[in-house]
Amino acid sequence: MPSSLVVDLCRHSLLEVLLLASPILAIAVAVSLLVNIVQVLTSLQEATISAVPRLLAVAAAAFFMMPWMWRQIVQYTLGLFSDFHPYVQ
Repeated sequence: MPSSLVVDLCRHSLLEVLLLASPILAIAVAVSLLVNIVQVLTSLQEATISAVPRLLAVAAAAFFMMPWMWRQIVQYTLGLFSDFHPYVQ
């Protein structure tokens, strides 16, 4: 297998991972920002106050986005395995 094919395969895999992870990471950042603003305004500096809402938001986002994520993973895998002849050479 030529090195350009390996690089292309890795690039497509990393783009797929970025596509799947970015919405959940964006939700975690937004919730963290909101919680931190509330903590600054109220002078409450407790670690659990910032961790629990972020964990709940990420879990809810993963739960509601799971069908979309599964469709993306299945489409990527089927696309990869449907044209397998370049990898066999």
